[in-house]
Amino acid sequence: MSLREPAWRVTARELEASLEEEKGTGDRATTYLLSPFGARMSRVLLSGTLSPAEPIGRDENQPFWRSRLADPTGSIAVTAGSFQPRAMAQLRAVTTPGPALVVGKTHLYRGRDGVAYVSVRAEAVRAVAEADERSILAEIARQTLDRLDLVERVERGPTVSDEELRRDGVPAGWVRAARASLARYPQVDRPAFRRELAGVIRAVAGGAAAPPSAVPPQVRVTRSPPPPPPPAPPTVAERAEESLFLDLLDEVADGSVDGYADWKELVERTSARGLVAERAEAVLNRLEEEGVVEEPIVGKLRRS
Repeated sequence: MSLREPAWRVTARELEASLEEEKGTGDRATTYLLSPFGARMSRVLLSGTLSPAEPIGRDENQPFWRSRLADPTGSIAVTAGSFQPRAMAQLRAVTTPGPALVVGKTHLYRGRDGVAYVSVRAEAVRAVAEADERSILAEIARQTLDRLDLVERVERGPTVSDEELRRDGVPAGWVRAARASLARYPQVDRPAFRRELAGVIRAVAGGAAAPPSAVPPQVRVTRSPPPPPPPAPPTVAERAEESLFLDLLDEVADGSVDGYADWKELVERTSARGLVAERAEAVLNRLEEEGVVEEPIVGKLRRS
């Protein structure tokens, strides 16, 4: 099974309705935002109309900018700061509202009143043509409906095994996400969310989308279990793997036209040096969590 973290294709409304996390401890633990609709998200991809960004940071030495991306289901905050310099520059370059693609990591903040606020910490922001925006929205709608079908299938047949689902072509990550969604959100109005997706489909067809509902689909939250113990620090062997991985990443990036290391080519080179695909993916996950490597474009890597 691939360990590579996917960028889940989601709508703004799905992110708004996602109130639960799987949160580990320690510097290397990945935090996942759990959706009521079958996504277990660390990274996401959205498309819609991106507004000009505004500075919200108080420290001039650590600038922080925020914008909002609106799709036919609602809107979500998109942020970038000094730890994401390229994304911050891309966000600041937006001077007028327009169609855009955003890839980033989910962030859930709970205020003192207990209210949850979801945002996306941008890794890459790119203006797109309207035709490209509709194409991306079509992909988002298709994947979202497939995930809803999976959640409802598991809910109707709780005895269906993971092996059976995988034989039917369902990715293992989707199966895990569907079961986590049902466990954390035992009651949720999924038909209402399906109806909201009709606005996305109208936008894909080139028609005007109906205004999104002012109230997100209602969910009932079951509190998260205690976090797992922190992972052990990397061993000497793991650090050696990281060094080899970074050397090969630099080689691939230096030889490419666009300055990025293609993931597939990088895996071929690591495998030839004894670092098989599964280990390379584990190394990449660690380096991304440390902020050493980033993936501004899906399948394209570079040093942060």
